[in-house]
Amino acid sequence: MFEFISANSDNITLLIAIFAGLFGFVKWLDARTLKLKNERYDKYIQLIRVLSGSKDSKDASICMTEQIASAWLILEYKEYYPITLKILDNPDLEKMSNEQWQKFILPQIRLVISEISSKR
Repeated sequence: MFEFISANSDNITLLIAIFAGLFGFVKWLDARTLKLKNERYDKYIQLIRVLSGSKDSKDASICMTEQIASAWLILEYKEYYPITLKILDNPDLEKMSNEQWQKFILPQIRLVISEISSKR
């Protein structure tokens, strides 16, 4: 056994270094994937907030074009289609909004709902 280790010490050292490097890379890749997933979720939630008219601060104002853009940008988040449909395809949505929102934003939301439904 010791003869084998002595004869192949360079190869064994290289193999250990490769495994250590591979383990570190896999660990980094997993952390990076989780970070990107969390950032993507945060951006999705931000679009939902804009679409609903919520403001991040008192000074912020949301215009209707920003809300319409948010409605269509939601299509980029396919992994959230089921929850998006539950949020947007709510029959009480009309009751929770003002007249301007119903007139301009709600038709866009209905188009987005039909687009999502056709892709499922």
